[in-house]
Amino acid sequence: MSKITISVMETRKENILKSVVESYIDTAEPVGSKFLVEKGGIDASGATVRNDMRDLEEEGFLTHPHTSAGRIPTEMGYQYYVDHVMKEKAVQKKVQEDITALCGLDTDKNKILKSIGKYVADVAHNAVIIAFSRDSVYYTGMSHLFAQPEFQDMAYMVNVSTLFDHCEERIEQVYDLVHTIEPNIFIGTKNPLGILASTVVGKIDNESLFAILGPTRMNYAENFSFIDYIQKTLH
Repeated sequence: MSKITISVMETRKENILKSVVESYIDTAEPVGSKFLVEKGGIDASGATVRNDMRDLEEEGFLTHPHTSAGRIPTEMGYQYYVDHVMKEKAVQKKVQEDITALCGLDTDKNKILKSIGKYVADVAHNAVIIAFSRDSVYYTGMSHLFAQPEFQDMAYMVNVSTLFDHCEERIEQVYDLVHTIEPNIFIGTKNPLGILASTVVGKIDNESLFAILGPTRMNYAENFSFIDYIQKTLH
């Protein structure tokens, strides 16, 4: 996956960042110190947690909306989480079975990928983009993507929706950036498909790419696991 150079932070701060990222991914609500002490598994006083959150904000890993005392991750916070903290999630057995079944419905690999793409968009609640080659792109799941809370902001929705108008020309950059066999993660400004979104993408074969595109608040661990499983199933 994509890496950036950020020095490893002390354990308690790292655990606080982990809890903020994972809670915000789940709820789309800013996270406060009270939650972290009572439900986030942080073994420290509220005052200590508040000080650490303030430090994390000053260091650029967290920020806070003007209307809330709670914090949310910044792009740098998500990047640190992905690079240093995130653990791969096991794909649910039913999802494994469904993907395996879709692989057996056709002998045409492109048709199989389209079927899997529609299914994964439903499960991940994000958009799926499949590049069969550098000049042949298929996408699905926009309704799931735009149903995310972020898209209640009309300007944000319009900006992200234009991404699909330029998808075919930008996919060239994705091909150029995907160098590893395991899925790659591109967050925000490092996402060649659009700086207001994030992409988890993996090679299916020498020609094809399978990508899940969502807001920066996407479930990175789950989407990484989905693509990893698809790669291994179709290998």
